[in-house]
Amino acid sequence: MTGDRRRWMLLLAVVASLLISVVPVSADYTGGTIAIAGQGTVQGDLVLTHGDSRYSGEVPPGGTYSVTFPVSLPAGATRVRNATVYLSWTWSHSGTTGATPSLRTEVGGAVLEPVRRYEDRKGHPPYDYPSGLYVYDLGTGVQAGTPLTLTVTNTATDAGVSFNGAVLVTLCEGGTDPVSYWIAEGAEMVYATEGVTPGAATARIVIPDLPPVPAGARATLLSVVPSGNKGKNVLSVNGRELPGLFDGRPYPDLAINTTEVGPLLVPGSNTFALRDDGDYMVPGLFVLTIRSGPGAAPAATTQRSPAGVTLAIGALGVAAVAARAVRPR
Repeated sequence: MTGDRRRWMLLLAVVASLLISVVPVSADYTGGTIAIAGQGTVQGDLVLTHGDSRYSGEVPPGGTYSVTFPVSLPAGATRVRNATVYLSWTWSHSGTTGATPSLRTEVGGAVLEPVRRYEDRKGHPPYDYPSGLYVYDLGTGVQAGTPLTLTVTNTATDAGVSFNGAVLVTLCEGGTDPVSYWIAEGAEMVYATEGVTPGAATARIVIPDLPPVPAGARATLLSVVPSGNKGKNVLSVNGRELPGLFDGRPYPDLAINTTEVGPLLVPGSNTFALRDDGDYMVPGLFVLTIRSGPGAAPAATTQRSPAGVTLAIGALGVAAVAARAVRPR
């Protein structure tokens, strides 16, 4: 090999090494399992509301974000047995570095610590920022008729954070019919892009040992899909596909859907899967309820999905929120 050729080969090797060092590693927005965090039965109802929840934009150090929830009892209920607030955060970063947020959360003047924290991070520079869901237990002190305000302060010294919204979930007692419920919580970024197939960009929930749905009962799946605003997604229940359910309602940063799933359930293990088809989503909160009384589904406005499945959207909703991975708003 001549000297000139050796020099050219050396130069090409150096250039190749430089290119490798600056090309970012591809993001891997593959999905995982969202676990069941709670289940039980209440002689009354389960109520889910997102109040005046909205996207915050970036909250700087020292800034605050608040959501007010109405607290009301469904027909026949006499008291709130338990209440839980779900707060979803996103786009948390210090400069161009992703960071877990530092938050001070208050409800009714009382400072609360999360009882559960979920966080996911699957991007690459310059958008390698995490998203998460924090869960706060309010216990038994919530009173019907008294609005409840959640206030969150960003206590970081140099990091900004955004919030897609929050939700209040109440278990109400005093009704005549039992309501069984299963709650799945998490923060799972999924995005069919950069070599990630839709099949891989799928979040799954498995409910084992589900009892048979009694005759005349209604089974409802309440799904909250932050950033599911394009309708490029498919929810499946035990393999039955329901496309395009999450299309940016009640607002683009928080898609909420209520689906009657009774005919799709089976005794024993049931699998719910949410597949991304190019939307980018961070599903985090799903609630399955089985109401044994007549006419027990949540009040809502109904409409038809693209697949012709009857849905109930928006009068009662669960919100858990997360981030846009591509850019801040």
